[in-house]
Amino acid sequence: MKFQFYRLYALLILSSTLIIWSFNEIHTAMQQDSESYQLDVGNIFQSITQQGESSPIRRLARSELALPVDLQEKLQQGEIIALTLSDNATYYYRLGASEDEILAFGPVLVPSKTAVPTELILFALYASLGLLALLFIWPLFKDLSTLQADAIDFGANPRKMPQRISTSSAIYPLAKVYNEISGEVVDLIQIQKDLSRTISHEVRTPLSRMRFALELSKAQLPEKYWQRLNADIDEIEQLANNYLSFAKLEHREDRIEKKPISPKIFMAQMEEKFSLYQPNIHIDFHCSGETAFLDNHSMSIACQNLVMNALRFAQSRIIVSFESDEQKCKLTVEDDGPGFEGKGKQLLAAFERDKNQDDSSGYGLGLYIVRKVAIWHKGTLQLGSARQLKGASLSIQWQNQPSQTD
Repeated sequence: MKFQFYRLYALLILSSTLIIWSFNEIHTAMQQDSESYQLDVGNIFQSITQQGESSPIRRLARSELALPVDLQEKLQQGEIIALTLSDNATYYYRLGASEDEILAFGPVLVPSKTAVPTELILFALYASLGLLALLFIWPLFKDLSTLQADAIDFGANPRKMPQRISTSSAIYPLAKVYNEISGEVVDLIQIQKDLSRTISHEVRTPLSRMRFALELSKAQLPEKYWQRLNADIDEIEQLANNYLSFAKLEHREDRIEKKPISPKIFMAQMEEKFSLYQPNIHIDFHCSGETAFLDNHSMSIACQNLVMNALRFAQSRIIVSFESDEQKCKLTVEDDGPGFEGKGKQLLAAFERDKNQDDSSGYGLGLYIVRKVAIWHKGTLQLGSARQLKGASLSIQWQNQPSQTD
């Protein structure tokens, strides 16, 4: 970092020197209006007067030349006076042989230097300053743009990114830290994926063996112990399924893409999945609208989690409704259970469980997944009281528009 500081300091010193030199040149150019010439007029008068009639000196009567008082006094004292007219012609005068005679020499044309317009000089100054600033800022801006593009690309597809910032860049330390952190993030994601696969293959297999052994030993175990063991296996399996869904959505293995689908088709899929629960708890499915834009896979997971959450607390009835129009879509699940009782925000946190509930299966992970799906649909998850069943109501609401491509 010290090298970048010293380089910036040297560049500022060089820039200041260049600016001071430029102002000095501008000041000199503005003060110097014309080139200077020196004429020994006295010798000219003396040499040319000796040429007689062919001399370029004209002899004038003193009355022919009207001069101010001060110039008349200089002329009377024998000095040579010079008068420059508007056409840049200069005439020289001195007394002749008598006081009534004046010798005139001229005109003498002095070539003047073409003056550079002040506006042009100022434009050149500002242009040079702008170019100097551009030469300093452009490499830094280019490196920042490259780093920004890498960050956006990493967010869309997490992977180990190549180091595209030169070691001589002023932001190289920042780019180096970013690449190290992004590499660690990729490693953590890979660990999460490996853990998900482990849960999927290594946990489910012994769970299946335990369930099979439990069925074989059902006759030898008291009913309450058998039900307790069976409930524990169900809890572990449900937790594993929730974690797999959470890991898949959290790392966005599947890109969220909203596509048109009929609400009737979507609700028919949900009704088929929960048909086995109907004998114990009555589930009503309602829908309205012709077309809804959603990601079918992730929204199906969200709807399943909402219904499964309602099944844990409902007493006898659940209502699942899907409303869609041209502006928005709304998926609502209501139950006739005890409701949230002011604990809605607590349930939205990942892995947050209700400590006052005797049912130990309330990990809160399902609602967290629902909230993530709502956010990826650029919508919201709303918790409240059911209007019809007087229990809990959970709603996902989002804009009924297709995914916007960048």
